[in-house]
Amino acid sequence: MRSTTVSTGWTGGADDYVVKPFEMAELLARMRAVLRRKGGVAVAAFTNGVVSLDPSTKVATVAGLAPAQLSGREFALLQALLVRPGAILSRGELEDRIYGWGEEVESNAVEFLIHALRRKLGSAVIKNVRGLGWMVSKPL
Repeated sequence: MRSTTVSTGWTGGADDYVVKPFEMAELLARMRAVLRRKGGVAVAAFTNGVVSLDPSTKVATVAGLAPAQLSGREFALLQALLVRPGAILSRGELEDRIYGWGEEVESNAVEFLIHALRRKLGSAVIKNVRGLGWMVSKPL
């Protein structure tokens, strides 16, 4: 099964692949290598068609608005949402992605970051799903 999946990926245009489990350092190194092979010109790695996030500069862009420079935690939160557009992430899931192991998390930290992102990117970018969490829309 694995060889079929790998060969399907190669014929489908894959440039590289990583077998699970993998080390994050290896994944990042492979991503840097792909960028070098592409001439160092990186396109926004995360987008849902409405908002684009450039991981090299931590700049978010929404059509019709000026690009917004994000703080480290704002970037981490938006990246977590854009990795899985349409998926609802709970407060706990977002805290795990934003804060390091053993870091103290304020009770309203996620809400504060979402409020800051909405001020920079517009209120429609991040949707609240009452009682469950937050999400960004799926690509159209």
